[in-house]
Amino acid sequence: MKRTSLQRLFILPFAALLLCLAVSVGWLLYQTGQEATDALSQKVLADMMGGINSVINRQLFDAGAALRVVAPDQIADAANKTPTPIPFPASVSRLEERMWIASGLFPAVGGLISFAGTDGHYVSIRKSAANEFRVRLRGAGETAVQMYRSRGPASEMIFLETEHYEPREQSWYLNAVSQKKDIWSPVFIDAASIEPVLMLARPVVGASQEVIGVVARELSLRPLREYLQTLHMDRNGVAFVAERDGDLLVASNGEGAFALRNGAQRLSIRNNLNHAASPFMRQSWQLVQAYLQKHREVAPVTDPVDTSAASPPTPGKLIIGAFPSQYGQIEVAAQIHRDAAGLEWVAVVALPRSDFWGAVNSSVYKSLYLGLLVILLALLVGYAILRWVLRDIRKLTLAVRNIGSGRPFAKLNINRKDEIGELAKSFQEIERHLRTDRLTSLLNRDTLIAQIEFRRRTDVDPSLFRFAVLFVDLDKFKQVNDHYGHDEGDRVLIEVGLRLQNALRKEDEVARFGGDEFIVYLPGVADEESALAIAEKIYAVLNKPILMGNGEHCQIGASIGGALYPADGLDLETLLKVADKRMYSVKKFGGLTFSSDE
Repeated sequence: MKRTSLQRLFILPFAALLLCLAVSVGWLLYQTGQEATDALSQKVLADMMGGINSVINRQLFDAGAALRVVAPDQIADAANKTPTPIPFPASVSRLEERMWIASGLFPAVGGLISFAGTDGHYVSIRKSAANEFRVRLRGAGETAVQMYRSRGPASEMIFLETEHYEPREQSWYLNAVSQKKDIWSPVFIDAASIEPVLMLARPVVGASQEVIGVVARELSLRPLREYLQTLHMDRNGVAFVAERDGDLLVASNGEGAFALRNGAQRLSIRNNLNHAASPFMRQSWQLVQAYLQKHREVAPVTDPVDTSAASPPTPGKLIIGAFPSQYGQIEVAAQIHRDAAGLEWVAVVALPRSDFWGAVNSSVYKSLYLGLLVILLALLVGYAILRWVLRDIRKLTLAVRNIGSGRPFAKLNINRKDEIGELAKSFQEIERHLRTDRLTSLLNRDTLIAQIEFRRRTDVDPSLFRFAVLFVDLDKFKQVNDHYGHDEGDRVLIEVGLRLQNALRKEDEVARFGGDEFIVYLPGVADEESALAIAEKIYAVLNKPILMGNGEHCQIGASIGGALYPADGLDLETLLKVADKRMYSVKKFGGLTFSSDE
């Protein structure tokens, strides 16, 4: 009896202590897992929304910039009072010249730019293929429109057919004339591409302030739809863009701007999200609408963007949150895009929390069971292991928060063979896939941009921050693929990546831009001579023969163009365009150049 009493005396308190400890450990692990889940979910949603915003902003900017090429904004004087008028071209040839320039600067296939004069004069240019355009012309007072095929400005115009089309009866023309400001048309189906499009129209005012015509640029929803359909998400997730009243524009699940009835598209009936085919998409939209109604400061009535600005419209505040619904907890990110021309779009990404993060929660629970087993063996050993487990999970949480910021991914130093070790390996594998090119193991373009931006933000003196970028394009890579096959082409790309890394300084970075194009980042290089010296070294290295699988040698060669920050641009996108242009100049004329007047 005494032995039994002693067992009870020690076992019951010890069991109670273990139970309390187990509950405490479980709560801590659960909270830590929730923090990791929240941080990672917000990061993934923000990344998806960032990509969507980039596509939207690029299209809106191209549309507005193309109009400004043909009909420039008025320029205010030094006192910012009296605008200096910029005359609209009086001759047809000058007008066509500006429209060709706009088509060349913003060469979206299918992108239509047109001018319709109040006197009946009509000019439109549509890029129908890589080197082919459809040009429509009509003189003042005429009724028929002549359509021609052309390969570009100053090339032969081949007559195709006569059309009966009156642009002055179109909604974009009528709205621009009546409103006398830049304005977007309603969404409609383009007859040429059978794609939903809308038009940004700008009225052109003469010297006596009367409207003499309307310039319009077409914006196709196809690039945005294709981007949404490439987003990687679970089968229940959805991403879509809609107008503020709920009329759908594009969606990742295939639903479009116009409703489907009996399997056929009704081109005159807009597809509203309140009647969308996907119940999950309807639920997500209702949650976003309820949030915007409750938080009206997120979507102010006034237009915060001036369409005459040289930069794309700035999207509104990013909304990220978890909302209860009939599908359980939904992780939702939404953002509003609007401009002074009347555009007001809402971009939304919605993911069921259970579908997206079930694996993470499962790993956390497995870690809890392992901790309980260790606690049962010995309280002190279990306590030490518990602290170890928590420390490693906190490392994972911190690592998740750092992904995408451009900060170098610190080594986790988690050497475990349990579920947390698997989770750590998974995080490192995800980070490697996000930041590197799978074939060459070089950095990818987005990672290089993020690292440059991080270095610029964290530099001790941003005003002294200098660097150069080189755009490297292989000259004979297509011949290698054609002659030796794609497997040998991949071997050549891997070899080129190794040669580039070996030819650079320790602090330099090289990234694969895509295909046979590479970007080299040279921190601290502030003058053309230093950059040219490195470019010449790279040129010499890449001109050495490469041993192929069959024992033959081939010489690839490369064309290299470069740009300097901040002399050639204040953002990496501009610098890459400059370097790309100079690379093509090198490919055409030879040599190595950083000159801006080549």
